Amino acid sequence: MDLKIISLVIAIFWPMAWSQLDSCASAVDCGKCTTIPDCVWCRETSFNGDRCMTRDQAKTAQCSSQFVVDPQVFIDYVQNVPLAEASKLDDPIQLKPQRVSVSNARNGQTYTIPVEFKQAKDYPIDLYFLMDLSNSMADDKASVEKLGSKLADTMRNITRFFSMGFGSFVDKNRFPYSWPEQKTYSFKNHMKIADNIALFTSEVQQAGIVNTYDEPEGGFEALVQAIVCTNEIGWREKARHIILLITDNYSHLAGDGRLGGILTPNDGKCHLNGIDYGFGLLHDYPSLGQISRLVQEQSMNVIFAVTADVAKAYQAFQPLVRGSSVGVMSKDSSNVVTLVEEQYKLITSSVELRDNANNGVKLRYFTNCLDKDSSVRETPSCDQLKVGSLIKYNITIEIDQCPAGKSTHRQTVVVSPVGLTDSLVIDLEIECDECPCERADSVSCPHQCDELTYCLEPSRIPKELLESDKIAQECSKFNMTKDDPSSPDLFPMRRCEIFDNATDCRRDFVYGYTADDEKVVLFNNTICTPAFKFELTPNIAFMMMGSLVAVGLALLLLWRLLLFMYDRKEYAKFINESQNAKWTADNNPLYVEASTNYNNPAFQQGGHK
Repeated sequence: MDLKIISLVIAIFWPMAWSQLDSCASAVDCGKCTTIPDCVWCRETSFNGDRCMTRDQAKTAQCSSQFVVDPQVFIDYVQNVPLAEASKLDDPIQLKPQRVSVSNARNGQTYTIPVEFKQAKDYPIDLYFLMDLSNSMADDKASVEKLGSKLADTMRNITRFFSMGFGSFVDKNRFPYSWPEQKTYSFKNHMKIADNIALFTSEVQQAGIVNTYDEPEGGFEALVQAIVCTNEIGWREKARHIILLITDNYSHLAGDGRLGGILTPNDGKCHLNGIDYGFGLLHDYPSLGQISRLVQEQSMNVIFAVTADVAKAYQAFQPLVRGSSVGVMSKDSSNVVTLVEEQYKLITSSVELRDNANNGVKLRYFTNCLDKDSSVRETPSCDQLKVGSLIKYNITIEIDQCPAGKSTHRQTVVVSPVGLTDSLVIDLEIECDECPCERADSVSCPHQCDELTYCLEPSRIPKELLESDKIAQECSKFNMTKDDPSSPDLFPMRRCEIFDNATDCRRDFVYGYTADDEKVVLFNNTICTPAFKFELTPNIAFMMMGSLVAVGLALLLLWRLLLFMYDRKEYAKFINESQNAKWTADNNPLYVEASTNYNNPAFQQGGHK
């Protein structure tokens, strides 16, 4: 029985081990070797054999440890505060860890970070009422005036830390959006977010209804200001941000401003001047793409509370604006409290992680959500959550390629739940130079002879490079050694040459890396090999052209001569075969008479008997 088990284990794992060995040996250079998991590269010049090998092989191979290229990733949990409920406004922790440093990450490798998410009890909620105050919303406004305290009581059953704010919109104060004699506005911030229900009720009562001309309103323009004006609206850093947009009409989109002669695109920035928005006649309406981007950047949740006749349009918008939902109001908006409560539960019943990774970096999310018995699957979102639900993720960081440009080798990737300010910041450092070419295979690596020529003889530096600091920075990396007849133990040893115009000589030098990776250039001024200097003059040029033409003509005449001789030989062969024929025209077996005579047996000559 034991032998069978051992045989089975060998049968399973031996091909895997052999495959790993084979994959390492298949790498022909250091760069490719280090992208294979568990493979290392030996850069020792005297080493014989496959330079790419497994880590275990490297321990027993005849390769000194200082020459083994094996960049190891280092993952440091910089900020890993445990998950915590909200005992005060600034301390709820719903995502763990909060900051991770991944340094020396290798191109082609994958790294995993375990992450936990749990909805905290009493997590703060900031709710901003953004209300349409055009004339068709008069009855709805009366209902909202009475709902302030009721809504506050309902939301405080969810969290102790609930605050409200109030803003309104109509449309741009220009024909054809409004009547010339009617004073309108694009957005007013009546009340910053605060824990003051009495003030909220008072501000709603004081806000007046305004008549407009066209049916679509400026709700999306006001929405952008409510999102981006963080300080003016009063959004708290540690809170769930919810904008309740209440309207019974459609909203203008980007391009509609041209009807009023407004051509400048909406810039998506805050332009609140105290209470009033002052760019309504300067900037066009925003696009859905802008709104979607800003909602995600500012971690907002948007609830479109609309009447049934326009609900379909907003339901079509909803998938485009991540973190938004649509609720249908009754005709007098009396169900706003119920609508907010239902939409809030819908929003908080799921979690979806999103990131901003790019430039060759990809994040993948694996979890079994709340079902501990189910297998782990790849998904960034989980449903059916409740307060206190713990979700465990494994986030894998995949580096598909080395990003172009050294500035992108250091990236900051932010992972956050949609609609929440909690985040995981990943400081990623990609090591794209694990195998500097000068430290790898001396045969396959490009040389730096041209660059070093400038270091050794600054008079050769071109004018366009002389003013920059690039040459000085590169040359500072080398330890220049001149007039030294002995060569240090460099790896790899590379020979270069400089043609000296002043002495008509070719000057040789060597450069490379010492065992401790110090860059050294050995420059021996005493070596001077005379070099043939060729100068192309007009006479030489004409002579070369004449020679080429003469050779061409000679080859052409030779070809014609050979062809003439071949034709003569073939003709003589034909004449000879004709003369040796063994038949004449009379007995040629191929000759057949043109006509043939036949005798009719029924024909009798000499008449009848």
